[in-house]
Amino acid sequence: MATTLRAAEVELFPPKDSTDNDQINDVVGNKTDSAATKASEETSSMAYIKGILAMGFDLSGGAISNRTITDVSLVSPNGSGTNGYTWATAYKTLQAALTAASTDTNKCTLILVAINTGAEFYDIDTTSDPTFTGNYVIKGTHRTWQKIKNTHDSATSILKFTGYVSLIDLNFNLGEDDVNGIIITKSASRVNYCQFTGEDLTGAATAVHYDGATGLKHHKMQDCTFRGHKTYMIGVLIDKSCCSRYFDLQFHSCLKGIQIVDADDDGSSDSNSFTNLDIGGCAIGLDIDVGDTQHFETIKFHDNDLNIDDEVKNHLWNNLIGEFPITIEPITTPNYPGVTVTAGTDAYGSDTLIRAAVTSTKPFRIVGYRFEPSAEKKFMMRFSADSGTSWFDMALIEVKKEKAQGASIGTDFVFNAGTRISCSIGGEDGGSVQIWLNIQEI
Repeated sequence: MATTLRAAEVELFPPKDSTDNDQINDVVGNKTDSAATKASEETSSMAYIKGILAMGFDLSGGAISNRTITDVSLVSPNGSGTNGYTWATAYKTLQAALTAASTDTNKCTLILVAINTGAEFYDIDTTSDPTFTGNYVIKGTHRTWQKIKNTHDSATSILKFTGYVSLIDLNFNLGEDDVNGIIITKSASRVNYCQFTGEDLTGAATAVHYDGATGLKHHKMQDCTFRGHKTYMIGVLIDKSCCSRYFDLQFHSCLKGIQIVDADDDGSSDSNSFTNLDIGGCAIGLDIDVGDTQHFETIKFHDNDLNIDDEVKNHLWNNLIGEFPITIEPITTPNYPGVTVTAGTDAYGSDTLIRAAVTSTKPFRIVGYRFEPSAEKKFMMRFSADSGTSWFDMALIEVKKEKAQGASIGTDFVFNAGTRISCSIGGEDGGSVQIWLNIQEI
């Protein structure tokens, strides 16, 4: 049997209070057709219209969020603050809509936030960490049009979410003290097209904190901008959170663009992916305290005091962009000798250290090398980043003896800090070769 709109009232729209009729009249007017002149028929007609509105909100809410949602709530400075069902009766504050939303773990409320051009923007005005436990999709219009703060004297963050949360097209302003931005304690969050501003901070604060006391995973952050304070603001703090994607992000003037931590160092912050980041004007761009095998792809660095502080030294790097000077190693006086590598006769000699691990304090490239053979004969050279187990470049040389020559490295390897570089050489009649490396530190 097909469900009628009247029957759908309970199914599609949660029970409302007595102001519903006023709400419906606001939307569709006070007139009813001739078939609804009696009191009982008026009641039936009102239920019919409620069903239509319920279906409309269910359909439009899903269309707006592109996700399945179970309820819709509206926030606007022009609303009456009554119930959030329409723009006329919208909640005036975001915290009112969050408080009214369901905390059922199997429900999700879409909260649509209208533009607010008032001097106070949307002020959460709540002590400590304002914590909300439901599942929410909170959506604005554009990242600079809906600004959210928490100016309470005892505030420690703007908002904290312990359920599923998706934040879209919003602006979070950390204010003028030391108030943190957003704290997320459940896996699989989404933060898309948002801006986080901490330019006026006077104390330490973090814009987005993935706080995984029990381990988090599967977050996604896309196309977000962080405009911070170089002395005080961390852009993104990843604490015991793994297997997540962060892409199309901009960090400017932060104490640290991204910091990865894990007090237990138990693998809970491993295997995150970072793609297409622009990090500029920061004290430290990437601060990797823990977490194995992070993936970094297309990262642009500019005007940072330090691009990368890596304590782990076991990551995948590709397409790092910036103005990175090239140096020659070793530089030893007198006469600037290279590292002498003894060649075997028609076989490779021993694996010889060229650059010590302790020297490699930053990720680096080897963009070329210089060599000076002891004799005019053929030498086969191979370079290793794992003490001779494998080789990242090989070259066959034959040049005049005791004349230095140069060659480029035909790979795009970016080596982790702490990587040992070595070389082994084979000669047609033994001999040796002096080696210098062209190093580009990131």
